Amino acid sequence: QGLERRLQRVPHWLGAAGPSPLVDMGTADLIDMKVTTKKSVGFYIRSAKSFLTGVETEGGEKKEAVDKLNISGLGEAINAAVAAAAVLEKEGLGTVSKVETSYPDMTTGGALRGCPRILITVEKK
Repeated sequence: QGLERRLQRVPHWLGAAGPSPLVDMGTADLIDMKVTTKKSVGFYIRSAKSFLTGVETEGGEKKEAVDKLNISGLGEAINAAVAAAAVLEKEGLGTVSKVETSYPDMTTGGALRGCPRILITVEKK
């Protein structure tokens, strides 16, 4: 499967109001959640909890829990990514197994600049 097919919007039952963040639904045991500043920290915490615990939709459809969740954030969204991972670990839902930081080049206004990035891997307990 191509990446285009695997990228889906987070379902409305996760509490999203308006457009949802992109999530890579590539494999059943790994989800990539990209955190932005457009949603509240609480939204990302609820979403991350739902991915690790599994949920049932209003229509009765069950979404199974994943074994591993990658939470990534760029720039000002780093705080939300760290907060979501910290809550998962504090509440005993998962364990932070890897933290990776980088400073990739981003084009803004025609200029090439570095932007801080974090990738946190949380494994289900």
